[in-house]
Amino acid sequence: PEVGQLIENGKFRKHLSLTGLYYHLSRYGESISRPALIAAITLFASTLFWGMQRDPSLEPHFIGLEKVGNAAQWLIAFERSIADFIPFLSLGSDIKAGIIDYVIKIFSGGLTFVLLAIALRRKFERKYTR
Repeated sequence: PEVGQLIENGKFRKHLSLTGLYYHLSRYGESISRPALIAAITLFASTLFWGMQRDPSLEPHFIGLEKVGNAAQWLIAFERSIADFIPFLSLGSDIKAGIIDYVIKIFSGGLTFVLLAIALRRKFERKYTR
């Protein structure tokens, strides 16, 4: 390619680059519904993951859906998911945090918070600065 000539990105690079992922996750900070949907999916998936553990307050030990009817199991799983999702919220006293908790906090909670903050900032800037 010559100097100054534009090079087309391939589909893989176009969709899985940082800017491509930023577009798909929040429409370049213009969408509030996409980060909210990501948050809801993350909370649901995390609750499902912790609900399928022998004891959701301990380190993961997969048992499947044996305790599907146990409301206390799902309540502890949801509590742990909320505590994992919100980065500055501490876990309950009987819950032992592990690497999975920190992965959820950093990637899902942090990412969703940043995407929502950017989208809200842009929306308020357009509304109140004109």
